[in-house]
Order: sequence, then structure tokens, then C-alpha cells
Amino acid sequence: MRFFWRIFLSAWIIILLATMLTVWASGWLPDAGNGSSGAAAVDRLMTLVARDLRRQLATDPTGAADVITRDYALDFYPLLQIYVLGPDGRDVHGRELPQDVVDAVRTRAGSPDAVSAPLPRHLHLRADGLGGYLVVGREGRFPLRGVVTRPEGRALLLTLLLLVSAAVSLALARFIVLPVRRLHLAEKKVAGGDLTVRVAHTVGSRTDDIAWLARDFDVMTERVDALLQSRHRLLRDVSHELRSPLARLQALLSIARQQADPTETGQIDRMETELERLDELIGEILTYSRLEAQEDVSRRPTDIVDLVQNIVDDASLEGQASAKELNLQGPARCVIDVDSGLVQRAVENVVRNALKYTGEGTAVDVRIVDDARLVRILIDDHGPGVPREALGKIFEPFYRVEDSRSTRAGSGGIGLAIAERGIRLHGGTIAAHNREGGGLRIEIALPRMS
Repeated sequence: MRFFWRIFLSAWIIILLATMLTVWASGWLPDAGNGSSGAAAVDRLMTLVARDLRRQLATDPTGAADVITRDYALDFYPLLQIYVLGPDGRDVHGRELPQDVVDAVRTRAGSPDAVSAPLPRHLHLRADGLGGYLVVGREGRFPLRGVVTRPEGRALLLTLLLLVSAAVSLALARFIVLPVRRLHLAEKKVAGGDLTVRVAHTVGSRTDDIAWLARDFDVMTERVDALLQSRHRLLRDVSHELRSPLARLQALLSIARQQADPTETGQIDRMETELERLDELIGEILTYSRLEAQEDVSRRPTDIVDLVQNIVDDASLEGQASAKELNLQGPARCVIDVDSGLVQRAVENVVRNALKYTGEGTAVDVRIVDDARLVRILIDDHGPGVPREALGKIFEPFYRVEDSRSTRAGSGGIGLAIAERGIRLHGGTIAAHNREGGGLRIEIALPRMS
């Protein structure tokens, strides 16, 4: 059932339940006792009208109808109505008489004894001493008449209306919000990389808009998961296929070096360098494919400070050629449960990337911050930074920053993707931010594990 009909039916349920409960509960309320409800109200008002009509008839019979018309507003619909009928049988206000009033007047006129004339319970007649005039009282006939004319009746109606509407609204909100909340939690899992989550089974046999949304969500995640799996298989298969011709090229190059003239070794050296880079890239692709298929890590107590110190020491040797320094700040010791191999590779990839792009003659600053819940590793460089719209994408495999404003353009690779996957397997996060004054900061956050 669509939400329109559910909301429509809910509104009518609120009205009907509140009305029925109010009518039932009003029976426990005391009667006003002052002529303000039911027959008492009609009788009181009829008495006042008849009294003034008698007085006027005693002083000026010809102007009696004019006085009643001028001084009384006799229509209190739907609570009650008072009709003053002249000798001609017409209402002095010129109102059209209801059929039940017409029938009652005819019954009285045809009865030899006005007192014994049968009348409906909601009608009252008074004609004594009125010189041919007739006062007719008619009680309103609507479900809440007995409620609104009782003390605290209106407050009871309002209270029950609020309570019933709150109960129905709570049920309707729970019916709508609960599956939406499940969808929200599933969306957060998908955003975190879990494409195996499904939600259609949580909506049961529902056929409304939310059920359709849940099923469409499952179809979407299945297709995205299939596309990613296909991409990973392609990377892995291509990498494996490249290994064989690469090995043959390296063998042929080794033979060519043995047979080449000493003056041609420079080009051979260059080819060996490119083959080594290609071999390294293929290895990184295979590593990334394995990490994508991996679901858990093997943890053991690891001193993060010592691990990062070794990375900084090794990278410092490479930075000396271009007058680039690496500085490490942090506590003397920080032991947490991690897969040391994955964390080392992640931090090393980030540090070497920062060393590559920091300005010549500047330093890469590495800082370790230890708090109660997280261990954060901050790597700051003094390079050109990354365009803001690309900050969240540089951790994707082979993403290239296409921006002529940045000398970091074309920095696509897979090292940062490996780092991101390794940290995510630990339940941590890795993010990039442009620093004030220039440069890029990459922050790695690892949760503490007991």
C-alpha cells in the first residue's frame, strides 16, 4: 500500500477513534446541572423566550413578533435551535422549519390534548399563555453534542485527540522510520567498503515504496560489487599475464648485455631500470588485489614509533641527494595491536610519496600522536598540494590529478591505494588535507585494539 493511503487512513483512524473514545468517556463526566446541556439547555432558553413573549403580548400584542426577532438570536446550530411560530404557523425569523418540527406542530394541531401529543425526544413545545404563538425547542443531534455541553468536555475531546493522534503517528513513524534506519545503516556499511550487505529481506512481504527502495538498493550493491570484483580480477589476471613476458624480456636483456659493445651499455642500463619499475608496478598491483580480497588482519603488539623510525631512516638516505630531510616527532614508545607488515607498507608508501613531492631543500615532517582511542600518524610535506576536489580520490588506484595549476598533476599510482586498503583493514582511516601555507598533510588513524 502506498504511503498516501496509509497517511489518509491514519488521519481518519485518528478522527474516528478520538470521537468514539470521547463519546464513551464523556459518560463519566457529571452533567452541568445549570441548564447548559441537552434538554435542560433547551428548556431554559424556551422559558426565557416564552416569558418575554408573554410580557410583550400583555402590553403590545401586535409588536410581540418584532421584539422576539430583534432581541433574540435563536439559532445555536448544531447545539440547539429555538423556533417561535406565529399564529400563521411560520417562524418569526423567517427561517425554513425542519421537517421534524413541521410534523410535530401538525401532530399537536391535530390533537385535542396538546399535552398528550406524542413528540420526538429531541423536540420540546411550549404554548401556554402565548396567545396562539408556539415556542419549539430542538436539541442538536450530532455525536459530540453531549460532550461539548458537559463540564471539561472540550478539554476531554482535545486530550483524547492528542493521545490518539500521538499513538497512531508513533505507529506510522515506526512503520516508516525503522526500514529507513536499516537502509541508512546499510548505506554506511557500503560506504565503508562492505558490498555484501543486503536489506530486502528485512522488509518482509511489504510492497510499498520503501520495499521497492530496499530491493533497488540490493540490486545496486550487487551490480557495484560485480563491477569491482571484475576490475580486481582484471588487474590480477593482467598482472599475472605480464609476469611471463617480463621475465623473458629480462632474460633477453641479460643476454644482450653479454653480447653488447661496452659503448651500448648505457641504453641497456636504462632498459633494465624501466623493466625493474614495471616489475615493481606489477608487484604492487598483485599486492593490491590480494588486499582487496583480504577480510581480516593478523595482529600482534607492535611499537609504532620504532616502525616509523625505521621508515624515516631509510627514506632519509634517498632524500639527501636533493637536500630533503625527514623529521620525526612523537612519544618514546607506542605499542598497539596491528599487522606490522601492512602498516609498515602503508606508512612507507605515504612517506615516500611525500618525499617525492616536497620542495627541494625542504623537510617532510612525520608526527605520531597517541591518545586514549586512536594513534594518529601525520605526514606533512611542502609540495604543491592537491586540488580540493581530488583530495578524496588520490587513494584510488591509478587516479591522476588532472589540474594544470598543480605540479602534482599526473601523480597517479597504486601506492596510496595500497596504503588506504591496509589501514582500512585495521578499522582505521586515512585522509588527505591541504596545509595552510602550502603542502599536503596525510593523516593515518589506527584504533587501539586490546
